[in-house]
Amino acid sequence: MKQPEYKCTEKLWKPIVRPPKHNYRLKDMGNEIFMVQDTVVKRTDFEITNSRGLTLQCSLFEPVRIQDKPHACMIYLHGNSSSRVESLTILEYLLPQNIAVCGIDLSGSGQSQGEYISLGYYESRDVTDLYNYLRLNKPFITQIGLWGRSMGSVTAIIAASLNSNFKILVCDSPFSNLTHLCQELASNQYSIPGCCFNCFWCFVKSKIRKEAKFNIDDLNIVQIIQTLSTDVAIVFLSAKDDTLIREKHPKILSEKFRGIKEFIKFEGTHNSKRPNEVMKGTVQFIIAQMEKQEQNSSLRDTKVSSNFKDQIPIPDVGAPLLRSEKPYISKTEK
Repeated sequence: MKQPEYKCTEKLWKPIVRPPKHNYRLKDMGNEIFMVQDTVVKRTDFEITNSRGLTLQCSLFEPVRIQDKPHACMIYLHGNSSSRVESLTILEYLLPQNIAVCGIDLSGSGQSQGEYISLGYYESRDVTDLYNYLRLNKPFITQIGLWGRSMGSVTAIIAASLNSNFKILVCDSPFSNLTHLCQELASNQYSIPGCCFNCFWCFVKSKIRKEAKFNIDDLNIVQIIQTLSTDVAIVFLSAKDDTLIREKHPKILSEKFRGIKEFIKFEGTHNSKRPNEVMKGTVQFIIAQMEKQEQNSSLRDTKVSSNFKDQIPIPDVGAPLLRSEKPYISKTEK
């Protein structure tokens, strides 16, 4: 991956919002029809236009057997300097369980338009735009969850704070506060003392606000995660040897989060392949929470229908009331 060239002053701020893009070809996404274990999968590539007028590239992976049946979907949100190609890493775990996967090149990444990235600030808006597209164009997709890694996991948390429909999240290596993360990296990797960091950080924040149009102080994820509803479920993943986003970041987010949660720590580094048992456990968590959400939804529907029946007489027309079907999700083996 070719490193971009920065001018002297740009070296302080531009790598944060303009890291190397992941350059890939569409054939790197694999075949349009392929097998995952015993599941025939179809990949559909499409474009959406986000709220800022940028064109974003997306790919939807669906088991053919459920394309015309109600089913759940996890939107995969990639990390820094990455792309929707990263979504391929979770296909083997979700697709055999009849859960679709939707990958996206977030704005400023991969093949999508955008001059800069924003470490979750604008990317979270992209997620809502993708959600609206799926709701409008994919009527058989029922529940939609978010699976993010690094920058993508922060994007998931912010997106859930903006859109209450996101109830199930996987947050792999999220940072808790961007300023604190950069301060740690400056100290640990470059031995920059705190007083020097504070001086150049003011310059960095000012330049990013001017050029990339967002405020770094808004990426205080510890505060944001405390605003999420208690019916949101999150599994936090943390690699023991991650020197970029250390365990304390997802740990404090897990502690501050008031909803349903699970914290999974495992051997590995920031970019290492996640162990099979971790991935399988994460998928079990997703399925359990999706079933729970569906049961809660059915109870709410029943209560609303009962109240409606008490108020307005319903004629007997000899036909059942229409209702949404349960998402088509396979049970995991115990």
